[in-house]
Amino acid sequence: MENIQAELRVAEERYKILFDNIPGATAIYKGKEMEIVMANAAMLGFWGKDESVIGKTLLEAVPELDGQLFIDLLQQVFSTGETYSTKEAAANYFIDGKMQTFHYDFTYRAFKDGNGNIEGIIHSAADVTALVKERWRAALAEERLNFSLQSAAVGTWNFDAVDNTISLDKIGKQLYGMSDGDVFAFEQTLKNIHPDDVRDVHTSVLGCLKEGNEDHCNFRFRVLNPQDEVRWLQCTGKAVFNTDKTVQLFAGIVRDITKEIAGIEAQRKLQIQKDNFLSIASHELKTPVTSIKAYAQLLEKMLKREGDVQKADMVARLTGQVNRLTVLLDDLLDVSKITNDRLNFQRDYHIFSDIVNNSIDDIASEEFTHKVVTELNFMGSIYCDSTRIGQVIKNMLSNAIKYSPGRDQVLISTKQSGNNLLVAVTDYGIGISEENRNRVFDQFYRVSNTEAYSYQGMGLGLFISAEIIRQEGGEIWVDSEENCGTTFCFSLPLINNIR
Repeated sequence: MENIQAELRVAEERYKILFDNIPGATAIYKGKEMEIVMANAAMLGFWGKDESVIGKTLLEAVPELDGQLFIDLLQQVFSTGETYSTKEAAANYFIDGKMQTFHYDFTYRAFKDGNGNIEGIIHSAADVTALVKERWRAALAEERLNFSLQSAAVGTWNFDAVDNTISLDKIGKQLYGMSDGDVFAFEQTLKNIHPDDVRDVHTSVLGCLKEGNEDHCNFRFRVLNPQDEVRWLQCTGKAVFNTDKTVQLFAGIVRDITKEIAGIEAQRKLQIQKDNFLSIASHELKTPVTSIKAYAQLLEKMLKREGDVQKADMVARLTGQVNRLTVLLDDLLDVSKITNDRLNFQRDYHIFSDIVNNSIDDIASEEFTHKVVTELNFMGSIYCDSTRIGQVIKNMLSNAIKYSPGRDQVLISTKQSGNNLLVAVTDYGIGISEENRNRVFDQFYRVSNTEAYSYQGMGLGLFISAEIIRQEGGEIWVDSEENCGTTFCFSLPLINNIR
């Protein structure tokens, strides 16, 4: 008898070990009151209890289940013998001092005694709370995204490269002028696109689907609505490829940019009007200014012959101001030409040091406050428009003198560096702050400090200089530190250029 009892104890211990190691949470309830006969560690963890609940009824062990559906479901299975399973059921447990909601996939299955009578319930469960919350977060994120897209009147599209179809959301269909369904053949979406844009759209889409293409697509096109009104759309997206280079996903957004295009067009027309005004005004002013300069020079000579030096000097100053006005008119004309891509160049071979020296002489006739120091280490010839390059050098020298008050010299240097000619003009003046350095070549831009605004000019010289150097195939840049001076530099290519 003792041996039999010992064997039973061993068998029970083995069964308990096996039961505790069953994958997932498992419990066994006995009788209609659902007495807890066994519960493995996973199930006890779900309840937030320990093994002291064994032998108690389920409601005694977990009183917070009162009023929830689980006790009624257990008794139903106990009465009918029919297994009950469900997924993602919400259950409230008192864990860590507070009521918390969890989600479970679980099954209630009846077991019977030797006479076929239902003896109890086997309860197995899996905690899917994290999965449910993650899906909720994804759904919430998608809802927020959709709300944002709808608020911004942005539609979404998804291209199926296998079926050659496009799926559109509600706004996407409205923008394309589509109806009746959410999925359309690609060719069907092309029907509402302006005839002049169909080829470009087709080419853009095929380009995005090329094997290995990692770029985002971004193209604009016009669509026609039933009233033949033109609307501009912008389509952006990206194709994702499988490891075998086939298209896994090609999706993106579409939005109405009609107002933006209209604004750009209005701005373009306004710019054309401004350029035309500048061009006409400059041309009209050139003639009287040229006449004033000629009369002033003639009057200066007459006064000098008469020996009236004081009046001659005053007329000479007048001529100097007319020269400044001439330069300003020339700058305005050049800006107009640059805008309309009509800046003319007359290129030939020139000794570069001659261009530099002539530019210095021109500056010297107008600027009397500084000495121009030269370090000309490049003495070769270069194929360029000497007048235009001289214009750049004079502008740099003029700026160097203008923005270095209280100093007595500026430096211009030339040298060959590899296949390039380098030119640098250095002053020891007020300098340029780091935030303004990248903007000095912008049209009409002037350094925004009180001292700088006391100097004359419209901020056109460096803009024009940058365009001249660009069209000559070179580069232009500036090195400067506030209150420590400035060096403006440009390079010109010498490959196949030196004679």
